[in-house]
Amino acid sequence: KKAGAGPLSELEAHVPTIKAAMEGIHHAESSYEKAQLARVLRLETMVDIRKTCDDAEAIIPAEYWTLATYKELLFIDMHSTYDEEVVVTKK
Repeated sequence: KKAGAGPLSELEAHVPTIKAAMEGIHHAESSYEKAQLARVLRLETMVDIRKTCDDAEAIIPAEYWTLATYKELLFIDMHSTYDEEVVVTKK
């Protein structure tokens, strides 16, 4: 909202869909039914919603995102540094 750009109304329109899917998972009686519903949410529902998220991420500057961008998550290990002298190996 702060950025004043991007597909905000489309993103907001997806929230009830995700909430309903999560509610269905939590109220499912068996682990198998929960797994089936989670699969649909992850591999069908979220795939459809991802297009809107990708569009928003392409338009809105990263400093306005409250979460890491997909690119940051994908390459997080390339942004991390560690001191090799601190690493201790067991012998």
